[in-house]
Amino acid sequence: FEKLKKQGINFLSGDIFRVDQENMIINAEHGDFEFDYMVISLGTQLDPGAIKGFEDNALNLYTADGAARIKEALAKFESGKIAIMVSSMPYKCPAAPYEMAFLINSYLKKKKRRKNVEISILTPEPQPMPVAGAAIGQSLVNMLEAQDIEYLPKQKITSIGEKQIVLEKKRVKADLIIGVPPHSCPEVIKDAGMTGKSGWLEVDRHTLKTRHENIYAIGDNTHIGLANGKALPKAGVFAKSQAQVVGVNLASELGGSTITKRKFKGNGGCFVETGGKRAAMGKGGFFHEPDPNIVLKKPSRINYMMKMFYEKYWMKAWI
Repeated sequence: FEKLKKQGINFLSGDIFRVDQENMIINAEHGDFEFDYMVISLGTQLDPGAIKGFEDNALNLYTADGAARIKEALAKFESGKIAIMVSSMPYKCPAAPYEMAFLINSYLKKKKRRKNVEISILTPEPQPMPVAGAAIGQSLVNMLEAQDIEYLPKQKITSIGEKQIVLEKKRVKADLIIGVPPHSCPEVIKDAGMTGKSGWLEVDRHTLKTRHENIYAIGDNTHIGLANGKALPKAGVFAKSQAQVVGVNLASELGGSTITKRKFKGNGGCFVETGGKRAAMGKGGFFHEPDPNIVLKKPSRINYMMKMFYEKYWMKAWI
């Protein structure tokens, strides 16, 4: 954190216990902090316990420990059925469960075990990445089918038992269950009474201001409605550009009269690694009306190389 210190930024890592937006005070592990402006970026809260049996019978795709356990399980998996399930909407990184399916498929092919394994995706979504539109969703379904990956949309998961996923009207048996847990806005935000009808921090789509004076929010803990009635996906690409907008605008407001204010425009995209050192890429304008204007580039080595380059850039520039 030396780079931050050189810029006069005091970095503290610790738990936040309470946010008092009326008196503009944050109660945290290191004490109480008064503020004139606040930018909230607490991400999502994972709640696997909200689905009965998740913690005992599924491996969590969204934690480091879960990822390590998935790696160990796959190394020993010789035959049977693997189910990748999405507990509920919304969840961060909408491509993640699909990318996981493609990567498992590629891994098993490399180990010459794929013909002995079934792979299925179960999700409450009507299609993959529904906010991107029907055409994008169908393209991804076609990609899954081409790799013999079963896709089961519109599935409401009620609980998870030993080697089985319990849906509203049936049960799906599986030898290995990999799950996306339920997501929610962090408790400290909900306890402060700052969430809206969506259950998340609702912000102005261009300025990222909340309804509270001098309080902004960026990233996955926010809800930004789109013209088609859906919400902006929860993804790091948006958090980054939102942070840049809020940072520049606060600098302008706090005395930088020569600094031109910015607007968040809802542009972004992501890669979907499909195995074999290939990746698809979807990008476009999510604020486009009446629907987001998204283009999906088919899987290629170039997209894969771009994905790897972006990862290295991120690690070097931000961590």
